[in-house]
Order: sequence, then structure tokens, then C-alpha cells
Amino acid sequence: MSIVARLVVGTIVAPFAAVGVYLHGLWAGHFLDLRATSVYCPAKPLASTSTSADWLPLRHLCRYADGTTTELVPPYVNPIVFLCLAIAVACTALALRSARRPANADPTAFEPPR
Repeated sequence: MSIVARLVVGTIVAPFAAVGVYLHGLWAGHFLDLRATSVYCPAKPLASTSTSADWLPLRHLCRYADGTTTELVPPYVNPIVFLCLAIAVACTALALRSARRPANADPTAFEPPR
């Protein structure tokens, strides 16, 4: 398999991995949970605005009456999502660079003048 083909595979696989981890974060962070908030935030009495959510970076907080918060999304979700997206961008850039390079170019042929 050529280097361009491997980079194209990385360009395709990395975003799918990011989407998979993001969906796991949605599930584990109780974004899709239809139960009452007190069921998945049982530690203390809840504040009047009991939860707050952000979609990017993925964050779902339980807000308690004493001012403390608890994060429901696992801490590894956002770094893995952004790492996969960065890998996809890097693979795309390298694949385009490799594909545009002439096939007969010899990197040792270009010697500095003496």
C-alpha cells in the first residue's frame, strides 16, 4: 500500500473514530437521558438551573445548590475527539502533498551547489 493510500485511510478513519467517541460522550454524559435530572445527579440537592450543557467541547454539568458542579461527560472524550480531528487534518494535508509530488522525484537528486 502506498503512502498516499495509507494517508487517505487515515483521513477517512480518524473522523469516524472522532464521531464514535463523541457519540459515546453523548451517551455517557446523559445527554440522551429522558429520566429526571435528580436520577443521574443524585449527590446533593440541585440548584434551580440543575444542568448546563455545551456541544463543543462536549460538557454536561450537574449544578448543585451549594455552588459545586459535577461533570457527567468522561474526561477522556474531548481530548480524543480533538486528537482524531487533528490527525484527520494532518493526514489530509500530507496526502494532498504526497499526491501532488511528481512520482519520479528523487529526494537525493537535489544536492546543494558546491
